[in-house]
Amino acid sequence: MPAFAQSAAQVLLSALRHGQTANAWEAERSQSGVEWEDLAIRAIVFGLAPQLHHRLQRWGAAVPPRAAAKLAATYQATAYRNAAIYEQLGQLLVACDEHGAHPIALKGAHLAAAVYAHQALRPMSDIDLLFAPGELPAAEAALRSLGYEGKHKPAQIGAGVTKHTSTFQRPAPTEATPNPYLSAQANVMIEPHGSLEESWYGLRVDITPGMSDRAAQAWLGGCGCRVLTPEDLLLHLCVHFCFHLIMGAPSMVQLTDLLTVVDTCCPDWAVFTSRALDRRAAPYALAALTLASNLLGAPVPQSTLAALSAATPGPLRARIARLGLADVLRRTQQKPFNNLAGRIWHGLADRAETARWAADWPSRWRVWQTALNVGSTDTGRMLLKMNNEQ
Repeated sequence: MPAFAQSAAQVLLSALRHGQTANAWEAERSQSGVEWEDLAIRAIVFGLAPQLHHRLQRWGAAVPPRAAAKLAATYQATAYRNAAIYEQLGQLLVACDEHGAHPIALKGAHLAAAVYAHQALRPMSDIDLLFAPGELPAAEAALRSLGYEGKHKPAQIGAGVTKHTSTFQRPAPTEATPNPYLSAQANVMIEPHGSLEESWYGLRVDITPGMSDRAAQAWLGGCGCRVLTPEDLLLHLCVHFCFHLIMGAPSMVQLTDLLTVVDTCCPDWAVFTSRALDRRAAPYALAALTLASNLLGAPVPQSTLAALSAATPGPLRARIARLGLADVLRRTQQKPFNNLAGRIWHGLADRAETARWAADWPSRWRVWQTALNVGSTDTGRMLLKMNNEQ
């Protein structure tokens, strides 16, 4: 990534940093040479424009008109979109109740309404809901009763995602923009989860046990819904953020989620640490919280980081200590591949990155074994299909 892009990302995150002041930030921005226009565009691309707009408004910052208009328009679009998404969620919760399903709202659906200071601050691109595995048929029936159509992909295919194997969406015209954070429309995809297990090319961590029993209640956009407790929420976000990095998926919104939960929800750190260790998720919690602390000033107790570090294998601990903004950008701002060679290289590079997060050699071998089962890879299946069509 060009140096100017990393500088813009650094200045953007600095604006959202815990305890940041207007004068200190403006001095940093001015010294960096980052233009307001570049900053606004970068914020929009990363999904952070609503938060930047809100912070600058609160500071009374003198933002040039063009940049200010971009940020304000994105904030307003997010407000409209989120209101429509919560209306969509409300309809779904009623249908789920009628079918005997009782979901837990995850990630954005929980955070935007119940954790962030304002609903418009946290963009959403879909609705993630956790169901007891036995409730998934009822959940799918509820979705179909509302006109949703489902797509299914076995967990054994591709990267091996296990937490959800189906997505549902109502038929609608193709969206004009590739960035879901920019649209004011809200016919978003529903992802019914049967677990919170993160799985990517054989690397797995499952934090699901006990979360449903501990679930709390929250008011989400006018509807009551089950949500994760602060400690479970933070652990889920830590693991999810790290797997976004591993996958090369957008991660900036997820990074600010960590700061917001730490700042707002006052998790019991002893409970959080105990659960992270119990579920063998310490490396992911350590990496996520270290980055949130270093890049955003998240007030994470040093005792928590020390306990997580002690439970993390030495080589992985050293790698986590070296992680910085450049690594986040490198993983999450990759160019798309557009040919077969690109697909093959991308698959190998993804596995190499995944294996770096494995705690031991057997786990690393499990990652590379996924490349040997060619018939289960997306590229292998594509080649077999092309061969059969000839």
